[in-house]
Amino acid sequence: MHARTTSFGLGAIYLPPTPTIPKFTLRRRWVSTSLVVVGALLFGLVLYEGVWTSRWSSEITVLEEDSEQASPSNKTRLTFDLVEGNTLYEDLYGPEYEHLRPVHSLAGPPTANFRDALRNDTKYLTSFLSAGWTNDVMTIANMVFLAMVTSRVPVIPPFTSHINAAADPLPFSEIFDVPRLARALDSPVLEWMDIKDLGAAEAQRDHGQDEIGCWNIWEVDNLFSDGPRGSYTARLLNLDISYTRAPANVKLIPGFEHDSHSSFWALAKLDAPRVHEEITADPETYPVRPTEQGHIMLPDDQLLCYDYMYYLCASEPFEYEQEHSPAWNFVLRHFHWTEDLEELGKTYVRHTFELPDGADIPPYIAIHARRGDFGSWCGEVSRDACFAPLSAFSRRVDEIRAEVASEHGLAGADTHIPVIMTSDERDEVWWSAVTALGWARIDHDREGTVEKFGGFYPVILDAVVQSLAVGFVGTDRSTFSTLARRRVADWNGGVVKMVMWGREDADAH
Repeated sequence: MHARTTSFGLGAIYLPPTPTIPKFTLRRRWVSTSLVVVGALLFGLVLYEGVWTSRWSSEITVLEEDSEQASPSNKTRLTFDLVEGNTLYEDLYGPEYEHLRPVHSLAGPPTANFRDALRNDTKYLTSFLSAGWTNDVMTIANMVFLAMVTSRVPVIPPFTSHINAAADPLPFSEIFDVPRLARALDSPVLEWMDIKDLGAAEAQRDHGQDEIGCWNIWEVDNLFSDGPRGSYTARLLNLDISYTRAPANVKLIPGFEHDSHSSFWALAKLDAPRVHEEITADPETYPVRPTEQGHIMLPDDQLLCYDYMYYLCASEPFEYEQEHSPAWNFVLRHFHWTEDLEELGKTYVRHTFELPDGADIPPYIAIHARRGDFGSWCGEVSRDACFAPLSAFSRRVDEIRAEVASEHGLAGADTHIPVIMTSDERDEVWWSAVTALGWARIDHDREGTVEKFGGFYPVILDAVVQSLAVGFVGTDRSTFSTLARRRVADWNGGVVKMVMWGREDADAH
């Protein structure tokens, strides 16, 4: 398997090999047979812990002959020089975090049938994705938090859903620093590609699927739904799922059709052996949907799974907006970008400000003006009256400039902190008005972001650029703005504001 590099202005940027079905190359996680044999003769039992690849105890990365040398990635890996036969061990977990290595949570490398990679003495938890990228990130954080509550190891699926349905599946670890996350949680973190060989999954599709029983939460939380939430993830992983409908009391607000939330504690309760036994013993009250092949599978005990976990909270709906959100405070705040991705984001900032390569980046304010699809929420209010005008964002920018200058004692900084606007608006007349205010714009068309990095990257790089700011102005009710606001405030100690919208002068104060 080959690592891949991609060029973006400053030279080669290392992007970890990524799994796909079938568009891009699968990341292999196993040393070649010859290396295993030679290593076994030289190192004996030590090899058992030392040769497993990727986020196991090490990773073998062989560069293509015509590739530029890859820069260090966030992965723990073993780079093997075929000419010299030397190895360089780069340890990103550290000896004090030895217990967090994925190798200790798995029976072996990823396999065609995921169960073969699981340890009999370890329990796991997973779920599937079915929203835009930001909401999927929040779903994963909810899943990891529930895994913590239930003392299970989370198994994170790849990102598969996107506003551009053609985007390739994207591994979580291509965007987020998994070893750093595991250290922050003091808990191992796995991905589906750690337990299932996705290349084999494609080949396996014609010869059967992995069967598993999961909990159907969606049908309970959404009063007009007639089944579990669908997800392309299951097809990608070649899973044949049998869903058991959860009890009615998992719904946070019983009988309320306008909310879809469950609590972490309600779903954790389903993991209790006595509750599990009571539910599965009463199929009339808690019906089980057979797999596509017609088989009945009760909710799995070893790999606990739920159909959809975006609508989860501790005590109230849309809790990520609140300072007490446990999923943010204990999990998502630790979803830091990989070093390579953060450096790429800084490159975009330099290009946006027309700075030379390697130049220091000045403190700046980022704006996220969510417009686009929010128009469907305006009802009878005209688009111009519904969306906040640029003057509302400008007021907030001025407030942030003044606060930053006051807090940091930067004389005159209130008038000189530059601004980067990010938005899904496509109207060039609107963008001309942004330029007239002296604000910069990340131009993904000019940068060729999709062509160079794939369909997910415009939104991901916008998020990275926002997170590097000293101040942030967001759009109320946008989850993309919510996470940017929290990153700037918690990571940078920055000043943050949100702009109201929905009617004329909604943000007037």
